[in-house]
Amino acid sequence: MTAILLWQEANKQFWEAISDLTMMCHLLRSIAMTICGMVAWEVDAEVQVHAKRVIRLLALYSLAVREFFQRTGKNATTSSEQMDRLRQDVAALAGDTEWSILYPGEDKRVSGSTSSHDTTRPSIILFWVTLSLRKIMDYKATEAPIMNGLLTQLAAVGSCFWNMDKIDKTQFPFPYCQVVKWLTIVFLGILPFSIAGVCGWWTLLFSAIAAIGFFGLDEVAEILESPFGNDPNDLDLREYCDALMSDMELICQCRELKLDFVLKENEKVDFSHMLADFDKQKQFHQHFKRQSVALAKSSDLSRDGESPEEAGSPEPKKDDGIRGEDLDSVMPGAVHT
Repeated sequence: MTAILLWQEANKQFWEAISDLTMMCHLLRSIAMTICGMVAWEVDAEVQVHAKRVIRLLALYSLAVREFFQRTGKNATTSSEQMDRLRQDVAALAGDTEWSILYPGEDKRVSGSTSSHDTTRPSIILFWVTLSLRKIMDYKATEAPIMNGLLTQLAAVGSCFWNMDKIDKTQFPFPYCQVVKWLTIVFLGILPFSIAGVCGWWTLLFSAIAAIGFFGLDEVAEILESPFGNDPNDLDLREYCDALMSDMELICQCRELKLDFVLKENEKVDFSHMLADFDKQKQFHQHFKRQSVALAKSSDLSRDGESPEEAGSPEPKKDDGIRGEDLDSVMPGAVHT
C-alpha cells in the first residue's frame, strides 16, 4: 500500500508539472499576442523597439528556463555537447549587456561545458520585460487595464516557474522512501512461503510477477518525481520551446497582415452553409434549417421594444424566445435525413 501511495503522489506531481509547463507557455504566447495586438507600435519608434524587445525576452526566458532544468536537479545532463547547445541557444538571443548579467565574468565565447556557471536565474529576464513594459506605458501606447493584465500574466509566468522548480528539486523524504523499500523487500521475501502450500510450483511465477510489479512501481515513482531531466520518459523542454518561439514569430509577422473578410457584404454568419460548400456529397455538414416564424417573432420583439402594458394589452405575454426544437443540431457531424 505504501508503494502505491508513493507512486500516486509521484504521478500527481508529474501531471502538475505538465500543467505548469503548458500554462507557462500559454501565458508567454498570450503576452506576445497582447504586445502585438493591443500595443500601438506606431505611436513612436521607441515603442516598436521596446515591443520587439519584449518578444525577444520572452523567447530568451523560455530558453533560460530550459537550460535551468536541464543543468540542475537529480537528472541534470552530463553531456558536454548538450551543455554547449543549451548555452549557445541562450547566447543567440541575449545581448552583450544582458549576457554579462546572466553569466557574470564570462563572454559568449565560453562554452556551456567549460563555464563556471551551470545556469542562470531566469527571473531577471522577467524583470527586464517589466522595464520594457514601463517604457511602453510612458508613451501611452496602450491602456492601463491592458498593461495591468500583462503584469498579472507576467507574475503568473514566474509562479509557474517556481512551482516547476519545487517539483523538480523537492524529492520524497528519504526516511519514507527507505521504509517503503524495506517493507517491499520484506513482503516479497515472505510472500513465497505464504502461498507455497496453496500454489505449489506456481509460487515462482506469482512471486516473480509481484516482484516486478512492486519494484516497477518504485522505479516509475523515481522517474516521475523529476520530470524535467534527460531520461527518455522526461518532458521534452526543447520541443515546447521550439513550438513557443515558432508561434511568437508568427504572431509578430501577422501583426501588419490584412485579414480576409471571407463573408459577403450583409451576409449572415452561417458556418454550416460555408462548410457545406466544401462538402459536395452533403455527408457531414448540413445547412441549419431555421423556422422563419420563430426568427421573425424574435426579431419583432427586439425591434418593437414595447412592453405589453404600453401597448394596452390586458395581460403580458410570456416570451419563450427561440426554443431548442426550432433549430436543427449545430453539431458539424449532424446528418439530416
